[in-house]
Amino acid sequence: YVALNFGEPIELNPLLDAISPDWRKSVDDPETKPEWINGVVDKLAEQIHININRAADVNPINLLALALLSTPKHAMAENDLLAQLELMKALLEELPYSDRITLTSLAPAAIIAYGEQMGWIRRIAHPLGDVLTADDEQAVLLSYFRNNVLHLVATAAWVSCCFLNNRRMTRNSILRLGKIIYPFIQGELFLPWDEDGFAAQLQATIDFFVRRGLLETTSDGRVLERGPGQDDAAFQLKTIARSLIQAFERYYIAIAALAKHGPHAISAAELEKACTLAAQRLSLLNELSAPEFFDKALFRGFIQKLRERRVVWTDDDGKLDYNSVLEDMVRDARVILAREMRHSILKITGGDDKESPRAAAVPNDPVVTPTAPDISPTDIGAELHERHVESEQQEHAADATDKR
Repeated sequence: YVALNFGEPIELNPLLDAISPDWRKSVDDPETKPEWINGVVDKLAEQIHININRAADVNPINLLALALLSTPKHAMAENDLLAQLELMKALLEELPYSDRITLTSLAPAAIIAYGEQMGWIRRIAHPLGDVLTADDEQAVLLSYFRNNVLHLVATAAWVSCCFLNNRRMTRNSILRLGKIIYPFIQGELFLPWDEDGFAAQLQATIDFFVRRGLLETTSDGRVLERGPGQDDAAFQLKTIARSLIQAFERYYIAIAALAKHGPHAISAAELEKACTLAAQRLSLLNELSAPEFFDKALFRGFIQKLRERRVVWTDDDGKLDYNSVLEDMVRDARVILAREMRHSILKITGGDDKESPRAAAVPNDPVVTPTAPDISPTDIGAELHERHVESEQQEHAADATDKR
């Protein structure tokens, strides 16, 4: 299987004109480096990545990787895998990422047969139904195929993530949270839309899930609800969500580590190192993670994006300072990440299991997301981290009480 796609050409002159209208005058002296050159190089590099993504080819192994690597043991029942492959093909056909994307014409059964033939997956016969699996070594290699097309399912993964730990969400909540997280996903996956464009993609994806029966609408379409956890539709949503959930776990590691240290206490390089070590340890203690889970470059990119968005900045001593927006990000992470994962991250980044009355007042139903009061940048650090880990402890204790 070989495919060759061509990306959209980039016209250099319009790009230069947009960044520096007088650029022609500043190139007369070849020995002088124009002030605008770094900005042009960065913009050009970003656009090249975006255009490459717009010309992706989705082959059978890409689809198998998206499905199987989103399961804890990289294995699925054959019937489930057939259904997931059909869903992913329908998603890419009905909501095309661009007009340059190409998609395999093979049917789901033929995709599985191709994967077996090429040695990427193997079949385990069982009286209750065969299981398809990718061995550990193959799973690492398959992460390359998944990552090559991960941007194509980013919007679907985000919507699905909102229902990993919640039965109900309003459309407005999904869109609001999506706009907050989008700059970071965009920077990592080189997505082509602005915030309004991403919101439109989210709306179209929600409508697709409703048509497919993965979500139901109530209250005149304002509230969305998934089925119970044992439902096939819930399983399909979970599989899509898990393709991107580790990116959100990385983001949470970074903001939790920063909040733990507090303002004016740690540099960007030190935070990057702390995040990498925390992610490595988390990967050792939990299910196997892809190598990029603890990639320093991805943490560096996230921290840089926080700086560009003025969520954090460097003080005169080279240490990171931040504002109350960080608290909103910590709170919103509770909607997406499972309680056990949040506990693990907080424990590794140095949190203590305590509880505060204010945090306990946050409702579990994320249909209406509360707004946190303003907190001054000088007080937010230790207080924020303590309040958050205290909140996690009370929720955990309440859950244990319910089970008893």
